[in-house]
Amino acid sequence: MSLLMDHNDYTACSLREQERHGMENLSRSAVAAYMSYAIQSTGQAIAWQFVTHFVKHGLLVDSFIILTLVWSAPAFVTMGAVNLWGSVSDRVGRRKPFMVLGFIGYASTFFFYSFVTDVVQFLVIAMVGAAFSAAAIPAGQAYLTTKTVKKGERLGFFLVVQSGGWFFGALASGLLYNIVGMLTLFRVSAALCVAATALSFFAVRDLPVDKTIARPKVSFWELIGRPGMARLALAASLSAIGIYAVSYGVAIIIIDELHGEAAYVGYANSGATLIAALITGYVGRLIDRHGSTPILATAYLSYCLYAVGFAIATDPVIAMVLYMLPIYALAQTGAQSFAAKVSSDEERGTAMGIVNAAQNAGNAIGPIVGGFFAQFVFAGLLQPVSWVTLSFNLVALMLAYSLYGIEKQARRKKDSFPSLEIPAQPTVNSNGQVL
Repeated sequence: MSLLMDHNDYTACSLREQERHGMENLSRSAVAAYMSYAIQSTGQAIAWQFVTHFVKHGLLVDSFIILTLVWSAPAFVTMGAVNLWGSVSDRVGRRKPFMVLGFIGYASTFFFYSFVTDVVQFLVIAMVGAAFSAAAIPAGQAYLTTKTVKKGERLGFFLVVQSGGWFFGALASGLLYNIVGMLTLFRVSAALCVAATALSFFAVRDLPVDKTIARPKVSFWELIGRPGMARLALAASLSAIGIYAVSYGVAIIIIDELHGEAAYVGYANSGATLIAALITGYVGRLIDRHGSTPILATAYLSYCLYAVGFAIATDPVIAMVLYMLPIYALAQTGAQSFAAKVSSDEERGTAMGIVNAAQNAGNAIGPIVGGFFAQFVFAGLLQPVSWVTLSFNLVALMLAYSLYGIEKQARRKKDSFPSLEIPAQPTVNSNGQVL
């Protein structure tokens, strides 16, 4: 008995020491992961903000229905793919290979975009690329929230580095769009995503999921059945539907409908992401202290007020300033943090896949809603669809308020979220090394 106790004491001390060194390695590797996503986000922002404007004017497409299809079809692919890749990542117990795969998907998509000559080619490339690029985000979120209690802070800084990339990318493409053209910008985006791929491959040290402790497998349906998870997914999806009903064509609104400059689109997106980069780390810390639902409710209320202002704006500068509001930072960090709290390390990829799928459902369905209303209700104008944005976010706001009681109860009694009962442990190989 004494020998067993001595062995257990030694093992406990060894694990604590190994965990300390493992977290140091994770911190160094996490910097590389953050940098990879910052570079990838820069490339993505250069490409995405003028997609609908490029398809409309560069590929000569006038129908809002076709513009909607160009945006929505890849988003539907992403919606399913993020769940698939998140689940596969959990089963394999690795994160890094899926980061690399996703970055390769982004790089390939933007590279082939630069050679398109019609909308069919563009759509096919977008859908195939979305199937692979979807692997990157849930893997990165799961990687950075593994073996840490500061999940909100980690996710907050994840959005900070993404926002930093979006800032530089959106600003650069806004200033250069009319000078070098979109095809050249697509090639720049591809080069940046190649750099992100190389950095993640060579500098990120994978952190395998701990499989040394036997735990029951949790399916997608069991996870979404956790307290509040289904309502969270519905709220995130409805809010995103409302937002993307307008934002997928913000370049068309600012340039064509309000007669602003292309640079205004770049200023709007870069301004929003810069402010988000400045505040999101603090938002993550607030979530760790006070919970996710107050942040979610604030985000959806802010979206409601934003929608009213955007609907009645008559000046492109006013629309630009309204679009700069970094509300998405609150909505994304709040939703992802709630999902992180209801999942263990082994389930994190699936949980993040659910949240990302819900938000991508909005990305897919929102433009369909917006295109329908613009084409058949608002006489070919997209700006009045902002009233639809308001209605969807009012429902999301009510759902967010309904989560208050669940999170409050969970903070009083941690076993309301089963994953919180099991502390994360380091994975150790037969030589006593932390993997």
